[in-house]
Amino acid sequence: GNNLLDLHHSNFLLDTSPKARESRAKINDWDLIKIKSFCTAKETTQKINRQPTEWEKIVANDISDKGLISRIYKELTKLHTRKTNNPVKKWAEDMNRHFSKEDIQMANRHMKRCSASLLIRGIQIKTTLRYHLTPVRVAKMSKSEDSRCWLERGETGTLLNCWWKCKLVQPLWRAVWSFLKKLTLELPYEPAIAVLGIYPRDTEMLRHRSTCTPMFIAALSTIAKTWKEPKCPSTDEWIKKMWFIYMMEYYTAMRENEIGPCVATWMDLEGVMLSEISQAEKDKYHMFACIGGL
Repeated sequence: GNNLLDLHHSNFLLDTSPKARESRAKINDWDLIKIKSFCTAKETTQKINRQPTEWEKIVANDISDKGLISRIYKELTKLHTRKTNNPVKKWAEDMNRHFSKEDIQMANRHMKRCSASLLIRGIQIKTTLRYHLTPVRVAKMSKSEDSRCWLERGETGTLLNCWWKCKLVQPLWRAVWSFLKKLTLELPYEPAIAVLGIYPRDTEMLRHRSTCTPMFIAALSTIAKTWKEPKCPSTDEWIKKMWFIYMMEYYTAMRENEIGPCVATWMDLEGVMLSEISQAEKDKYHMFACIGGL
């Protein structure tokens, strides 16, 4: 044979004919042991004995092309009709609430338009699409029974718990809402707003969404950094992340000569951020008023 699978199919090791015995005698003892080990391995026998898929049958059919296009079309239609997972609906199940079609559209728009920077937008995209591994998913993958939250070992480590409900994460979200109050912005304290960008449509908050969005994305990024560490995400780290987002958007706006929307978003937020950071940290990270100094 040309390879080890051919040897397995040919019963080379079990053949008692003179020719087979002569061939085995020429093989190095160590190589023979490796061949025997490979051919009798459970993984090898499972691969050999499994039934071929429909696509494998189509590709391997070299006898006739009769009905080939029909068979390929039939398999393609199966792929087309297969339902895809809707991550926002999965979030709705986790939050035990119903998202309307408009809510789902709002979450999808928010994911795509929350920032001009792909780096910043990527944080929201990964969160909305349920990209991050959680203790529950890792437990399923590794067939483990331990699906407890990495931060708070007593709770089940679902996405909702890791991002929002965990007792070690809640202090950061309370700090975020405290900032909102300093900006005189009243917003319901709920995960759909902070995690997915789904705002109540019957309030004036939609007008202030551009101010809230960088605060929430910075919080998500800060939580992700301490994903497996049993400690509270730092408020100072959150503010520094928010400042990083601010600087990226500010200099992008200056380059594109579109400073107006940036001023509307960051004017009040800039002052609150600087008031919460010590002078030593301002000097260390070169944090000074940009919009306020215009």
